[in-house]
Amino acid sequence: MSELNTDNTDFSESYDTFSEGVELGGLRNTAQIKTLICYIVKKINTPLRREKIGEIFQLHGIANYFAVSQALEELISAGSLKCDADGVLSLTPQSLSALYELEKEIPKSVREKALEDAVMLETMERRKSETKIETEFLEKGVNITFTLMNGDEVLMKLTVYAADENQVDSIKNNYLKDPAGLYAGIVSKLFV
Repeated sequence: MSELNTDNTDFSESYDTFSEGVELGGLRNTAQIKTLICYIVKKINTPLRREKIGEIFQLHGIANYFAVSQALEELISAGSLKCDADGVLSLTPQSLSALYELEKEIPKSVREKALEDAVMLETMERRKSETKIETEFLEKGVNITFTLMNGDEVLMKLTVYAADENQVDSIKNNYLKDPAGLYAGIVSKLFV
């Protein structure tokens, strides 16, 4: 169990991290945070970059950002996680065997939410590479143009107006959640 370098494998109600930004049921124990980081790295089916770990934990307030950053650095320094030149994380064989015993100590709901968030963020990142997004600031408002690509072929070019900059990120994120679904919906309305 010490291979994950959790310093303290007693997951009882000992809180040893900041609680700012942590939702009810979130993690406030460094050992649990380290275990969940390793669990996500193990379960995700795509290469996971170190900068995504903080986003995963912040999306639904699973743990404090600074506690997650510190736990990640400690795991890498201890050799429980490897980080390649591109920032992609992987588990060491020793940490894999230790993780099997420890991951059950993290509530199932927290494990599932973190993994769901990791998959969603990785999917959105992939979709960003398939979509060209341009913003044009107008005298009043912003035009956001999405160009959905299939290789070199443009499938759809859509321009949406946003009243202010606050709406821009929301519109972009909502588009990236399901650009293929949006495309299919528009095409079906046009051809039916």
